Amino acid sequence: MTFMLIKSLHIVAMAIWIGGMLTLAVAMTAWKQAAQADVPVGLRVFAAIQRWNQTVTLPAMVLTWITGLALTMMGNWPPSTALVIKFLFVLALSALHGIQSGSFRRSLGQSQLTAPAILRYAAGFTLLALIACVLLIEL
Repeated sequence: MTFMLIKSLHIVAMAIWIGGMLTLAVAMTAWKQAAQADVPVGLRVFAAIQRWNQTVTLPAMVLTWITGLALTMMGNWPPSTALVIKFLFVLALSALHGIQSGSFRRSLGQSQLTAPAILRYAAGFTLLALIACVLLIEL
């Protein structure tokens, strides 16, 4: 019962985290396009996205880590290549989320988005990592 509850919580937290990361990636792309087209940026919307990121997406990422590690320990699974690869994908997603969050937060006080070029591929990598992590469950 406890294992299934933690597993369900892990899946829900992961879905919220990935959804938040994708929202952030789309918002950053929209911001960049609005700045290039000389369209005034509605900072209230972006401030709301930042608040969501801090109050929902970040805690969901932390909960995903906690429940994932708990499931690994409770399942008493031996270390495997698939588990290590999944861990590396989740670690990369966590780093990407940190880069996204920091860039977005710093840019809120400015009229233009200042973000590393790598964030151009954030949404694609997020989806690729999600697919890889889900497929690695069965290996």
